[in-house]
Parts: sequence; C-alpha cells; structure tokens
Amino acid sequence: MNKRMLQQLVMGSYTNGNLDPEKVNKIADMLSKKELQLYIKALKKWEKQKKVIVDVPVITFDIKEKVQELFPGKQIVINTDPSLILGMRIHYNDDIYEMSLKDALEKITEHIEEIYD
Repeated sequence: MNKRMLQQLVMGSYTNGNLDPEKVNKIADMLSKKELQLYIKALKKWEKQKKVIVDVPVITFDIKEKVQELFPGKQIVINTDPSLILGMRIHYNDDIYEMSLKDALEKITEHIEEIYD
C-alpha cells in the first residue's frame, strides 16, 4: 500500500468531518494485518493534526474563541491546569508552546543557576 492510497483511506473514513466508525470497520476488514497497522497509525496522525489542546489555569469564556482565531478549522480542547500560574500551554501536532508565569520563572531560575555554578 502506497502513501496516496493510505491517505485516500484515511480521508474516506470521515463523514462531515467526523470519524465514521462504520466506514473504519469496513476498511479495517479489507486490510491485512500490516496494512491495518499503517492505517491505524495514519488515522491517529490525522486526528492529532486536527486537534489543538490548550491547558489554562482557569477557563474563561472567550479563551476558546481566541484560540480558534489562531487555529482556524481545528478542534479546540480546553483543559485546566492550576500549576500554570497565569498563561497557557498549547499542544499542536508535536509542538508545545508554553506561555506562562511558571515557565518564565523557571527559565530565569535556570539562567541564574548557570551563571553562578
């Protein structure tokens, strides 16, 4: 199975932008074990690309809309993480963007430790 065929199978697994379990089961039944592993891996990768996970200390009403402006067309998932102390952490694909007071203080501490060690 080549990449183009795998991509077509992944795209064919969706109905109206949502993963369709019936289509996935039909496709899975037709694949060999090795092809099924590739298919599942491709589905997971595609789902990961469609989703943006945002960690915030407290959920505010407009946070989802503001993040949606930054990542149009992506599914936004908001989680609370009280340890962040002002700011947010954004997980998109394999990238993590952290903008928080905690992160800034940790970087300052590391810098001071490097200077005085």
